[in-house]
Amino acid sequence: MPKRVFYGVWKKNNFVLLNHYTKKKDETDPRQIERALSLLDDWYERKGK
Repeated sequence: MPKRVFYGVWKKNNFVLLNHYTKKKDETDPRQIERALSLLDDWYERKGK
């Protein structure tokens, strides 16, 4: 089954892995996108942009 990984960019050259899940349909689950965005916001609050 295909996997999906969400990541963000931190300080121009670092990647932050935010969320990972197994896709069961062709389209991306909007809840997973919202979760990744929430985790990215949390990361920026704790570590700074």
